[in-house]
Amino acid sequence: MSPIWGLLVLVVLFMIGFPVPYTIAAGSVIIMYLSTGMKWMSITSVMIGGVNSFTILCIPLFLFAGKLMNECGITTRLFKAARAIIGWVPGGLGFVNILASFIFAGMSGTAIADAAGLGQIEIKAMDEAGYDRKFSAAVTAASSTLGPIIPPSMPLIIYGMVTGVSVGALLVAGILPGIVIALCMAALVVIYAVKRKYPRDHFVSWHQTFQDLKQGILPSFTPIIIILGIYTGVFTPTEAAAVCVVYASFLGVVVYKAISFRDYWRTLKETCVEAGPICILLAVSTLLGSVLIKAQIPQTLIASLMSIITSKWMFLLLLCLALLVVGMFMETVAALTILTPIIFPMSQAFGINGIHLGIVMVFTLMIGVLTPPFGVVLFAVAKVGKLPMVDLIKALIPWFVFLLIALAILVVFPGISTLVPGMMKLGGV
Repeated sequence: MSPIWGLLVLVVLFMIGFPVPYTIAAGSVIIMYLSTGMKWMSITSVMIGGVNSFTILCIPLFLFAGKLMNECGITTRLFKAARAIIGWVPGGLGFVNILASFIFAGMSGTAIADAAGLGQIEIKAMDEAGYDRKFSAAVTAASSTLGPIIPPSMPLIIYGMVTGVSVGALLVAGILPGIVIALCMAALVVIYAVKRKYPRDHFVSWHQTFQDLKQGILPSFTPIIIILGIYTGVFTPTEAAAVCVVYASFLGVVVYKAISFRDYWRTLKETCVEAGPICILLAVSTLLGSVLIKAQIPQTLIASLMSIITSKWMFLLLLCLALLVVGMFMETVAALTILTPIIFPMSQAFGINGIHLGIVMVFTLMIGVLTPPFGVVLFAVAKVGKLPMVDLIKALIPWFVFLLIALAILVVFPGISTLVPGMMKLGGV
């Protein structure tokens, strides 16, 4: 029987709400039974091999560092620092929103953490300054897409684990794409600021400005530590994550004195609970990838597509359209673990760089988390901003346009994604 039945079962189980890890496992087992000839005893060894990796320790360590940063009130400090830097220009709080998200992305690594962590502070400050609530909520939601692009990025780490592309290269690859995305959003803020005559912050004093900058400067070193450590070869991505945990612990316990032993222990337990499902997803996605290759499904799809798709640009266009739809219905990590084993071999056949593909896939899926009906960031921002979902979706329409422009730039110019890893002479470029 055809292994396609296994893929159909996988899709059906997912659509009816079956838990994602069990869905992937069930589809993998059915494909094994129908066509691969793989031994059943190999299931456990393949799955264990998927998580038995030093690199995978990045995930719980970066999660733990981000949670520790949140515990010591980093979000408020970062917002004040960003406000001191750029709040004085017309429409300044819109730019502050984007800049704060850009910096906080280096600690959280996820869009939902950005939207929930910074969102409440940002929207409240913009309300007090006289900004329209819909604009405030829309820029907060859109800027949260920077989280999984700027290092450290959980989705990029998972993509690297599934594909074998250098995790270190992927982490630093997000720097320039993140700047491009931020600039595209800033261009829209300029349009709104001019059209609606949004206010600017009044200069208080040099002393207060210096104090605000001082409060936010130490947390901002987190992504710098990661990038410089990997560039100089002082430590691997996993060791960089461990250093970030030590640094976050130092800030929370020694500098800010905001984390007690009880808080530290609770945060550690929360991290273990959140990291567990991600590791299970990686284990079953490794099984799915092995089974698909053994069943020659990617090879068959490549042969079929090569006769229809004539260039890598057509492939990338169709890929982006497909991922935009997938992102509407599927959580980013789940989408990556299910789709990457199929998409990556196909992309290699069209000569697409693995780092470029990772940035494009993650950012496209991140646009999906802003898209109804199941965009998780939509729900978070609507709750934080106390806005009806319909109003938020309408306010986001111009932001979708500019995010798609940013996506088009990243697709057409792969050098944006590969320049920094190439300069650092990291693998995968």
